[in-house]
Formats: sequence, structure tokens, C-alpha cells
Amino acid sequence: MNSYDIYCDGAYSPMRDQGGIGIVFVKNGEKIGEYSKMYKNTTNNRMELQAIITVLSSFKNKVDSITIWSDSQYVIGTIVKGWKRKKNNDLWEKFDAIESKVLSKICSEIKYEWVKGHADNEFNEQADKLANKASQLL
Repeated sequence: MNSYDIYCDGAYSPMRDQGGIGIVFVKNGEKIGEYSKMYKNTTNNRMELQAIITVLSSFKNKVDSITIWSDSQYVIGTIVKGWKRKKNNDLWEKFDAIESKVLSKICSEIKYEWVKGHADNEFNEQADKLANKASQLL
């Protein structure tokens, strides 16, 4: 069974006016990879959402299940609880398009789960470090 848990995080450095995303890929309980990237002229919430868009975009082949873990109440609340989308509409449109594609062609089961940040979850801590490191790149 191809079951993925992906931990993602976003970070923002106001001094540099840049952010970063960090992603840790876990398949069947074992870490199989990680990814990070820096972005200019952004916000923390945009980075949190961009991380999930990047996760969804990374899947090319059929899988059984995907669970995306994020410590962003903003993103998880908006996706799971239907909170009103007031900002970042460009990214929400990208999210809707890529999620629809993944649900129809790659995986019919995507779960979004909130994980408490800085609470000793190994993979969430790794995603946080990756995002923060990316936000500090020169």
C-alpha cells in the first residue's frame, strides 16, 4: 500500500522580506525525502499554503492515500473547516486546481491534519527547520 504522510511548514523572515517552505515526505512510516525552497516578497500564511500546493504538485503516479500535516491553523482551518478565504486568493485558486487534479487522477483520499508546532513531532520539526533555513538564504 502506498500511503504517504507529508509534513509541511512555511516560514517568513521580515528582515529579509522573504519566506521559505519545508517539506518532509514519509512513506509507510519511513522518511523518504525532504524539500525546501525560498520565496521573495511573501508572508508566512502564503508560505504555509504554498507548502501544501508544492506537496500536491509533487505527486505524479497513483497512490492509495495522502495525509498532509501542517501546523498552520489558517490553512487547515480554511481547508477542513471551511473558513472564509479573505486573502491569498491567487494561491487558493492554485490549491483548488491542483487538489482537484490529484483527487481525480492520483489519489481519491487526501486528508489534511493539524499538528501542534514545536511539540516534539520529529517530522514537523524537520519541516520547520527546512522552512526557516530557506527563509534565511541569501
